[in-house]
Amino acid sequence: MSIKDIRHELERAADRNIIPEHRVIPLTLLTVLEAGQQAFHKAYYGEILTKEIANVRAMEHTARELALTKVEHTIQDLTRVRKMHQETLTTSDFPLALAQARDVAQRDAYTLPESDLIQFVSRRPAQNFKPLNATRPGVLSHRFAPIRPEATNIEYANFFQTDEGYTVSDVALGLNFTWEMYVNDDMSAFTQAAAALGVTFRQTRAFTILDVILRKAERIPLVDGDLGPTSSNLDSIAEWMSRRVDPITGRRVARKPSDLFVGTKWERMARRSMEGEYLVPTGGAAGALAMRDPRNPVYQMAKVHVEDMIADALEEFPDRYASRGLSPDDYIVMANGAQKPIELATLKGYEGGPKTFTRMVNVDETDLEGDFENRGFALKVHDVIGADLRDPYALAIAAGD
Repeated sequence: MSIKDIRHELERAADRNIIPEHRVIPLTLLTVLEAGQQAFHKAYYGEILTKEIANVRAMEHTARELALTKVEHTIQDLTRVRKMHQETLTTSDFPLALAQARDVAQRDAYTLPESDLIQFVSRRPAQNFKPLNATRPGVLSHRFAPIRPEATNIEYANFFQTDEGYTVSDVALGLNFTWEMYVNDDMSAFTQAAAALGVTFRQTRAFTILDVILRKAERIPLVDGDLGPTSSNLDSIAEWMSRRVDPITGRRVARKPSDLFVGTKWERMARRSMEGEYLVPTGGAAGALAMRDPRNPVYQMAKVHVEDMIADALEEFPDRYASRGLSPDDYIVMANGAQKPIELATLKGYEGGPKTFTRMVNVDETDLEGDFENRGFALKVHDVIGADLRDPYALAIAAGD
């Protein structure tokens, strides 16, 4: 549907005295912004939202209204759009479908196309940013409190959080819908940009989880790391994790690998290294005869997941990981995945995903010249999440170089 079509339908509603004539233009613009909201969420949730829209359409009217009442608190960012539907005496399946999609996104089985890491997070809501600060207390920039000479101004100490805590992503991006886009009927360009924004925000959630691993997980040195996840290297990784010791307490914190997150480059090798119960001998028979156990020590040791975002993160933020000595060919080793060794905290209200908001300037005339400041309308998307390691010994990064 084009902007022209939307405006035509609203003009017909005005002719029937359903809405006042001066509301045609504002409601036209709000309908365009709603289309942007829908495009964003459809791109973000993908098939989940498509399925929920079909489920809502199959519901009886009374059941739909009752269900919508129960989920009001999860779709408060759609308040303006819902008021528009009340004003125009129209209905929409989208608010309820979005609420249900946000509920699905909070379940343990939910995953992201970009990364399976979200399957291994323990979720919790946060009332404010305080729980998302570093796990260790902030420290002052002074070793000792400075002594203030008489009659001098107070010196305010600087304090900061250590780099040992949460990866916090507070992301807010907006898209403008301009007067020129309205005149040129460029609704498709706006909705396409909103859809691209949906993919970007979904990738950001995945990256937030990955980032805390890249920052905090210890790197396993491997002599033949450049060969990838061979049976020998995987055996060395299992040996390394079984001998881990807490450097502070000296307590043994052995872990058994359960999951591997490798780039596409290493996927086939990782699966091949663990799928055979017996190793196939290679090479010649020169030298003294020796007995060798043909059984594969890493047979079915771990489940393989494709994780290509490691290379993307290192390319996008080289300075952030410069001190870690990471390689694009590195891969993640996880132990005790069923115990969810990663923590994902979301600011209350963002548990099921980002929120979308619309901005309407003051347009009370029958055209867009009614506002004296600017003629820009906007769609804003906001998301606030944080990630940390619940069990720092359950994750490690295997050297791939």
